[in-house]
Amino acid sequence: MEIPSIGVVSELSNLVLDESGAIEAPSDFDVAGWFSLGPLPGQPGPAVIAGHVDSRDGPAVFYRLHELVPGDYVIVHRADGTTIRFTVTDAQRYSKDAFPTESVYGPVPGPELSLITCGGEFDRSRQQYRDNVVVYAAAGPIRSID
Repeated sequence: MEIPSIGVVSELSNLVLDESGAIEAPSDFDVAGWFSLGPLPGQPGPAVIAGHVDSRDGPAVFYRLHELVPGDYVIVHRADGTTIRFTVTDAQRYSKDAFPTESVYGPVPGPELSLITCGGEFDRSRQQYRDNVVVYAAAGPIRSID
């Protein structure tokens, strides 16, 4: 995948649910992951891609995700040789206690992406960020790569 406006180029690892029933975090801080129990990017429904904002060593793959604005592009290169260009429609920050599960994973009329990372203040007592940044994007036409 690529997000040109923030300099992201990443393979996508496969993500599943962790023991608590939440999407697991990618094991590599520099690689985003696709929630493989949901739609493929480009299929009808919300394909969910998650990535870390940072690590103890510095910025991670989605460090600048919060900078995306409507009109920015997210490009996904699929294993079948097709490329899908998604256009950002919205970007929000939500408290982890009020995560909008339905708007991220719920049904949508066409192919969409939900990109997720951590954001807001870092809670040192819990060793995690208090919020999530969620970027929503809708698909454009699917085309073959020559």
